[in-house]
Amino acid sequence: NAFFLETSGNGKFLNIRQACAVESLAFHNPNLTVNVLFMMDNTAIHSNGINSKVLPAETNIEKLREKYTNIEFITLNLDDYVAGTLLEKWYHCNDWRRGPYHVAHLSDGLRLLTLHKYGGYYFDLDIIFVRRVTYYHNFVSAEASNGLCNNAIHVDYGHPVIQLAVRDFPLHYRKEAWTHNGPDLLMRVMKTFCGEENLSKMYYITCRGFNVLPMLTFNSLHYSRWKDLFSQRPTNETRAPSWISKEIVGVHIWNKLSYNETAYKNSTQEYVRLVRDNCPVT
Repeated sequence: NAFFLETSGNGKFLNIRQACAVESLAFHNPNLTVNVLFMMDNTAIHSNGINSKVLPAETNIEKLREKYTNIEFITLNLDDYVAGTLLEKWYHCNDWRRGPYHVAHLSDGLRLLTLHKYGGYYFDLDIIFVRRVTYYHNFVSAEASNGLCNNAIHVDYGHPVIQLAVRDFPLHYRKEAWTHNGPDLLMRVMKTFCGEENLSKMYYITCRGFNVLPMLTFNSLHYSRWKDLFSQRPTNETRAPSWISKEIVGVHIWNKLSYNETAYKNSTQEYVRLVRDNCPVT
C-alpha cells in the first residue's frame, strides 16, 4: 500500500499537480495500491457523508479512475480516524488549530498515524515519480547533509520507528515551530533508534535495517532552486534534464513555493517535461 493525504478539507478533488503525483506513482508501480485519503472534519461533512460541492477538478479523479485500477480514492471522517489512537487527545484537546502552520502540522501527524495503522509508503502530493519505488523498503529520505524530510517514508506494519514517531508527535508538539513536528521529529526518532547523533552515520547497519535514503532519491532539487523547474530550455534540447539520474526515484517540486508559478503546456520547461513523461493521462 501507498498513501497520499489530502488534508485541506476542501472536498474530494485533486488539482492538476496533485493528480500528476498520484498518477506518476501508479504509472510506474502497477503492482502498488495507491490510496488517496481525503481527510474531512465534521464541518465539511453533510448528512450524506461528504461535502457535495461540485468542482471542475473532480474530473481529474474520474480520468485517473478510468485509466488506473490500482488507485483508490477514499473519504474519511477525521473524528473517526483518530478515535482510540495516540493522536485523539491531541486532536480534540490541543490548541493546534490556532497555530500558524496548523494545516501542515495536521498533515505531519496524520501521515505518521496512517503508517502506524497500516504500514506501507507515504508520499507528499508534490512529488513526480520517474521510476519504480517498490525496490525501497523501511526508509526516510534526506533533504540536506544534516537534515531529514518527511515527504517520503516507508515502514513495515508495526515497525518500531513508526511507533516511536507517533508517540513523539503529541508528546513534544509545538504549534509555532514549522519543522519541529515533521522533519525534526524524524531526526529525533532516528537518533534514538539508531543510537547516532550524526546523520552521515545513520544507515542500514547502524539503524538495524532501516535506511536513510540520500538526497538524490526524492529531494535532488534543493528548495532554493525550485525555479529551475519552470525555466524554458532551448527548443532543440529534447533529452531528459541532465540532473535526472538513475538514482532519482521522485522529484519534489516544492509546491509550497512553486504553486503560483505558471506551467505552459507543450513548453520546454523541465516541470512540463516531467509531467509529459510520467503523467500521460494528466
